Amino acid sequence: MTRDLAEEKIKYLLFLYERKDQPLSVTAAAKACGVAKSTFSRTLSAFFEMGYVAEPGKTMLSPDGEKAARALRQEVDQMKEWLQSEIFLQGDLLEEEARRTVCALSTDTRKKLYSRHRLSIFFASLKSVTEIPGDRLCFQLPDGEYEFAFSIYKVGKEEAQLSMADQGFFHPGLLRIQEGKGEVFLKIREVEQDSRVRGMRMRGQVDTLSCFIHGDSRPCGRREDAFVFPIQPLDFFYREEERILQASVEMEFTCSVGPVHMPKSRARMIMIFK
Repeated sequence: MTRDLAEEKIKYLLFLYERKDQPLSVTAAAKACGVAKSTFSRTLSAFFEMGYVAEPGKTMLSPDGEKAARALRQEVDQMKEWLQSEIFLQGDLLEEEARRTVCALSTDTRKKLYSRHRLSIFFASLKSVTEIPGDRLCFQLPDGEYEFAFSIYKVGKEEAQLSMADQGFFHPGLLRIQEGKGEVFLKIREVEQDSRVRGMRMRGQVDTLSCFIHGDSRPCGRREDAFVFPIQPLDFFYREEERILQASVEMEFTCSVGPVHMPKSRARMIMIFK
């Protein structure tokens, strides 16, 4: 959405949102924004074409306009929080720089920036804490998405070697926290491996995935082309000197090419947040 709006239009949309309960006339709105009435009128025409104002030439936002402005307000506020943590800015200058930065960065880049900022604040709050239950982590981390690095290793005698399953998912993984609950998303990708039958080259993907939690096998659900499992039962460990949060979980998986070519296997996934 921000790619479709210049910084000035974001400013005007947020201005209308702040006054949504008492809409101003076009003349009064233009004066308050410090621009000519003709300039503000052109902006309103653009907003009407986008479905953001209820009527042409009026300053009352439509339901879609309120929704868009609310999302923008949240984006700008998050950016203000990050800017304040990095450089000393206040008042109108902070608001302006936040709007400009939101416009300049892609959605993906902004998500990563906010995620790292929230993790940094969380790590600072841990101090000497070394072990964190997953359910506590869900309540202490603010709602949002957090990328994490992961590696999936074989278990048993070959535990130092990466499992085939490590290639079966896109890296990094994603932790989604919402309302005190956390879910890990491992996005599935197709892999190519040698079959155990006559060395045939096979293409397939992880077909089923289960996690072992306290010795019990729990099947993982599938959603958004990914396997999903909760983090509440997991235990996380924080290394203060490296500012790394880590957890591991044992897994069992099957492949879509069938057990003859690739039998059911176990592996251990190490997750790292930093």
